[in-house]
Amino acid sequence: MHELSLVMNLLEICEAEAIRRGFERIDRVVLEVGVLSGVSVSALTFGFESAVRGTVLEFAELEIREIPGTGWCLHCEETVPLVEPFRSCPGCGASGVLPTGGTEFRLCELIVSDNRAGGHSVQGGG
Repeated sequence: MHELSLVMNLLEICEAEAIRRGFERIDRVVLEVGVLSGVSVSALTFGFESAVRGTVLEFAELEIREIPGTGWCLHCEETVPLVEPFRSCPGCGASGVLPTGGTEFRLCELIVSDNRAGGHSVQGGG
């Protein structure tokens, strides 16, 4: 289950940001997860709930924004929806669809608690 290693990397990033920016707790983590990323949202959620006990993420809400899959069909030269990688074009049936969206796994935002100034948001980037 590689989702647990993703959660552990996410935890490392969040703990480093807490130290660097001086906040004590994270209230919400916002992730973008593409449907073509190979990440199981249910396994990711389970891993998150299991791994964050006793950390800055212990009471954090995990918000996952699922990004739909898209691809560029080399045959019909159209952007088409994809629900699985390496599938034929849903429009013309040809093979040779290059994924163009839905492969993301991105930390977008942390909503944190800060004793100095109340809660605030830390924006991520991809």
